[in-house]
Amino acid sequence: MSIDLRGKVVLITGVTHGIGEATGRLLRQLGATVYGVGRDEARGRALEREVGIVFRRVDLTRRQEVLDFIRWFEGEVGIIHALINNASRNSRYSILNTTLEEWDSMIELNLTAPFLLSQMAARLMISKGVKGKIINVAAIQAYFPLESSFPYVTTKGGLIAMTRSMAVDLGKYGIQVITVTPGPVYVRGSEVPKSLDENAATLIGRMGRPIEVAWLIAFLVSDLNTFMTGNEIIIDGGRVISRKPDPREITSGEV
Repeated sequence: MSIDLRGKVVLITGVTHGIGEATGRLLRQLGATVYGVGRDEARGRALEREVGIVFRRVDLTRRQEVLDFIRWFEGEVGIIHALINNASRNSRYSILNTTLEEWDSMIELNLTAPFLLSQMAARLMISKGVKGKIINVAAIQAYFPLESSFPYVTTKGGLIAMTRSMAVDLGKYGIQVITVTPGPVYVRGSEVPKSLDENAATLIGRMGRPIEVAWLIAFLVSDLNTFMTGNEIIIDGGRVISRKPDPREITSGEV
């Protein structure tokens, strides 16, 4: 049974690197029309040329840019079958030294932008009679925080709760809302450092790759996914039940 996304319009945030880029490339390969937003204009334009992703530069920490994008999308595109709220960044601050600037930035990126984009997507889906999908990408740090990751952990936990609340509101319209929660996935290049792979704190015995998360998202976006909503899928190689310690590169914030 193959995944066929022809005829589907998908919007992905954070499309210029890591899981977002892998997902954008895969969904295009499977036939979807993909719109992607991110801050790396050069990489976004390269994705347009290479695979046909329609890229718009948007800084999701800036609310007005998000609102401007929403007006553009509603006016120029006007339909959506799946939204993937994937964009995020690391934030290595403890409760003791988190500044208001950093707190506000993470709230905007990981909660406000997904809220506004999900609201837009849901309204478009309902108006067009589309029984669509909203996929929120969280992180296992919501359950197992690293030290000095307070704003990141807090907002990722909020995103999981947001999924459940949206699912309750949107289920009657046939809209499915699901959280994907990756564990240790290497997003800083195509080659994982050997020592990092060998010391990964997973039961599988290595770091995850973005394409592995992308395939899960592709299934969730597809018509093969018909009876899940409000739930969370953890894709972590067994990290949450492993007793292995995280490698230094992860605890230090290098990856």
